[in-house]
Amino acid sequence: MIKLSFLFPSNNQIMNFKVDRKNIYYTDNFWKNWLRIIPKDKEFIRKVIASRNKIPTQIITMFNLTKEDKMEYENAKTEKELAEIIIKDCKAKGLRLIWRR
Repeated sequence: MIKLSFLFPSNNQIMNFKVDRKNIYYTDNFWKNWLRIIPKDKEFIRKVIASRNKIPTQIITMFNLTKEDKMEYENAKTEKELAEIIIKDCKAKGLRLIWRR
């Protein structure tokens, strides 16, 4: 299992990701429990909406993947490869890697 933490500079929000086999989980300071984002949890959007704006709605759009992105995640063979893809995607969205373990 690999854990990654990123800083969202515009609002100093910490975003945490966990790679466990081929599953990717997300949590932050609003969402205390780990939420599976890849493969997408069927209740993901409902949980975000039901949070009554405690969880930013930008999270819904942040995890919408294109077909190319989905293929990239599916083709990764190890947790380390998945972690590298997450780091690349998060940096492209303006997040800064704080730590990796």
